[in-house]
Amino acid sequence: MTNKTDKSRTQGGDDPMAQMQEMMSQWQSMGLGAMNTMGTGWMEAMSDMGSEWLHFISERVSKDVSFQHQLLHAKSPQDVQKVQSEFLQAAVEDYTKETGKMVELSRKVFQVDENAGTGSDSDKG
Repeated sequence: MTNKTDKSRTQGGDDPMAQMQEMMSQWQSMGLGAMNTMGTGWMEAMSDMGSEWLHFISERVSKDVSFQHQLLHAKSPQDVQKVQSEFLQAAVEDYTKETGKMVELSRKVFQVDENAGTGSDSDKG
C-alpha cells in the first residue's frame, strides 16, 4: 500500500495536474477507457440533470412542510383525510412530471454522448 502512495508522490509530486493525469492513466489501465469522450456537452447535460433534480427536491421539501402544517391545523378527521388525499394526488402528479423531465434530460445526455462518438468517428474516416 505504501508503494502506491510513494509512486504517486514521486510521479505527481505536489502538482495537482500531474496527480490528476496519473489518476486518469490508472483508470484507463483498469479498463475504464479514455475519459476524453466526456466533453463539455456531456458535462453540461449532466449538470442540467443535477440542477433539475435539486430544484425538484427543494420544491417537494417545501410542499412536504406545507403538508405537515396543514395537518397540524386540521380540525377534524375529514380535514385530515382531505389534506392527505390532496397531498398524495399532487405528489403523484409532481413525480410523474419530474420523471418525464429526467427521462428527457437523460436522452440529451446520451445524444451528446452519441454525437461525440459520431464526431470522433467521422474525423477518423
